[in-house]
Amino acid sequence: MEEHLVSHGHGGASFRCPGSQCLDDFSVASGTVWVAADAISVETTQEVLRAARGKSVTLPCTYITSAPDRDGLIQWDKLLRSETERVVTWTFEKQNYVYGPRYDNRVKISNDVQLSDASITIDQLTMDDNGTYECSVSLLSDLEGTSKARVRLLVLVPPSTPACGIEGETVIGNDIKLTCLSAEGSPSPQYSWKSYNAQNQPRPLTQPASGQPLILKNITTDMAGYYVCTSSNDVGVESCNITVAPRPPSMNIALYAGIAGGAFGALIIIGIIVYCCCCREKDEKAEDAEDTRPNRAAYQEPREQRTEVSRGREDEQDYRHGDQRSSGRSSPEQPFQ
Repeated sequence: MEEHLVSHGHGGASFRCPGSQCLDDFSVASGTVWVAADAISVETTQEVLRAARGKSVTLPCTYITSAPDRDGLIQWDKLLRSETERVVTWTFEKQNYVYGPRYDNRVKISNDVQLSDASITIDQLTMDDNGTYECSVSLLSDLEGTSKARVRLLVLVPPSTPACGIEGETVIGNDIKLTCLSAEGSPSPQYSWKSYNAQNQPRPLTQPASGQPLILKNITTDMAGYYVCTSSNDVGVESCNITVAPRPPSMNIALYAGIAGGAFGALIIIGIIVYCCCCREKDEKAEDAEDTRPNRAAYQEPREQRTEVSRGREDEQDYRHGDQRSSGRSSPEQPFQ
């Protein structure tokens, strides 16, 4: 409720009374003077601020009070889901800073803080600085009214170059998905697609929901060409492209090459096994033939056969001796050797 301070005359008594009733009932011919004593009011000129990463931003906050003394403090906090994080506290009396852990030497208060300006400037913005901040002005001589105001900070980061890809085989009749994603960007990037045929002429394309893959069903050669994905937000635009070249199932070279390679390898292995088996069989036959060959050194003729051979040799010797005696009679005598 609004109060009025009423003073009567020079050096007269003064008192407070609520509302306008006091003014209606109090009238003095010599003149009456009244002064409004309003409670403190804290506000911000902008509810949402945007600033680029790595830059600086000023969070506005002003306060209005009729209190003549500045005996209190200004405090900024970052509002989290379940708690608050101190940014900085500044005291009127000592005019010193108390920083939060992440804001040490990155935050400074306005030079006009004594003139109702409680704004702060944050340097070297990072993605962690995104969020809602609360400005609070506490004066011991003015504790009523609105002492807090909030401002939201959105740190802007341009989209990184998106990564494009194809999910599925580009074989005629198949369904494939074209994907596109930027690793970073604030605010979150929006995605859009464009399509061009082999002659680089644009053609109509049904857009998927932003961030969703572009699905091409039952692809044909008419769908061949270039597909361009654009990733954009308030501070930047990046893009990537994909070449789609549908091929007939009979030209699935990778599959057939794999089958042919596997078959060729199997034939080589079978050939090696057959060769080894043949060599082993040949060696076994050679060993068997060696085992069946008679041992001449250990062979002994039968006794009867040895007797006949010995008798034949004796007869042959007798015959030779008889022949020599016959020859000696008819030829001249030879001297004895």
